[in-house]
This record gives sequence, C-alpha cells and structure tokens, in this order.
Amino acid sequence: MAAEPGLSLAQDLCARLCHDLVGPLGTVAGAVEMVGDDPEAAELAREAALSLRGRLQLWRAACGAGTGPMKPPDMAALLEGNLAGGRASLALGALPPGESFAAPVAQLLLVGAMLGGEALPRGGVVHLLPQGGGVAVRPEGRVLNWPPALAAALAGEPAEGPRAVLAPLLAQLAGAAGWQARLTEEALLLHPLS
Repeated sequence: MAAEPGLSLAQDLCARLCHDLVGPLGTVAGAVEMVGDDPEAAELAREAALSLRGRLQLWRAACGAGTGPMKPPDMAALLEGNLAGGRASLALGALPPGESFAAPVAQLLLVGAMLGGEALPRGGVVHLLPQGGGVAVRPEGRVLNWPPALAAALAGEPAEGPRAVLAPLLAQLAGAAGWQARLTEEALLLHPLS
C-alpha cells in the first residue's frame, strides 16, 4: 500500500535530514573520543559542530514553521557552506540586500538555491538574480545537471525518495507562496503568479 503524498513527502524529508546531519554528528562524536589523544581533535569537533549547527539552521528556515521574513544577506548566511556539500557558493547578484522576502517566498528561495547546489555535482556558484518580478536561480560550474526529480515534480509527477525530496518540496512551497516555478536548461525561474 502506497503512502499518502503528504506523508511520503514528510517521511522523505525526515530521511534526507537524517542523512545530511549524520556525517557531521559522527565527526563530532569521533573527535570528542580522541580529544585526550590528539590535540587536533578538539578543533575537528568544533568545526564539525559548527557545520552541524549551520545545516540545522538552514533546514529549519527552509522547511520549518516560524520562519519570518528574510533579506538576501540572511539567506546567504544560512546557505554558506551548505550548497553542494560545501563545493558551491552563493552569489546574490543584483538582489537588493535591503529587500525583505515574506516567509513563504524566503523558504522557496532557500530550497531553490539548495536545488541549484545539487545541480553542481563538481561545485561552482549558485546565482540568485532578479528576473521579471521574480528570482532566477542560475547555477554555474564545470558540470550543470539539474536533479531529474525537479522536472518531474514541476510537471506534477511524483518524485519520491530522500535524494529527491527538495523537488516536491519546492513545488509545494511555490504553490503556498502564490508563486510558480519553471525550469530551463540554465536556470530555475521563480515568479509570483500573475
């Protein structure tokens, strides 16, 4: 028996969160065990704890209730070190730093940027650029490969599994924000519904 779509998305999101957080947590645990034997272990534990904290803050802002309005520099701070496993960085382009995005739109942009990072398996830069009243997420790197689940989710097709969870989440966030998402070869275009 197949799970309900909402339940399936929740389960996939939980699995994805656990996957993303278990690595830094394992590093913290291992480094703490070695603190007495290795003087570098405390620094390793500190770095891993900061990475874990950053990932938790990003996931909470992108998926959790209670996210408030956000400005581009706030979004950039959350995404720093968290795109493509740290292999990609964020460029805000010409987004006005003082512009404030309502919570549903901020969450949409965070998830869009995360998907832009996933499109860069070898790293690069994810650009957030103003475009026609909306925002274009434009990844730039040696290899650009949008997750296949993204096109499927935007076409209304099911995209299941922890690796694909950001795609249906983006589609649902766009609907909740009153925005639409469209994928081109070079960019994910996010615009308010007319």
